[in-house]
Amino acid sequence: MSERAGALSLGHLLLQTNDLERSEAFYMGFLGLTVAKREEFRDGRPLVVTNEGLGLTSGRPAGAGPVEHIAFRAEGVREMAQRAEASGIPIVAGPEPSSYGVSLYLEDPDGNKIELFGQED
Repeated sequence: MSERAGALSLGHLLLQTNDLERSEAFYMGFLGLTVAKREEFRDGRPLVVTNEGLGLTSGRPAGAGPVEHIAFRAEGVREMAQRAEASGIPIVAGPEPSSYGVSLYLEDPDGNKIELFGQED
């Protein structure tokens, strides 16, 4: 492993809500988070992204929990994909181009989806 490959900091957390309007009222209205953008999630659901690193989307696929994924800024994303494969860590998707440069989606030991993203190596 190179000295620079690894997770650097929490990038964002994407929550799947039961009621997007009610969740927006809580996170933006009560907690005071601010909206950075509104767009469509890759599966077509509405997505609200805050300046503070929280993403909210409506609904959950059957059997899914409230956390869609946890994302970490990382360096050496492609190298980390090779390490994950060699270590038997399940790769969900990637590495692939993304709005962050390149993203890799893994599963942690409990099946939570983890995104590692960074600039192309």
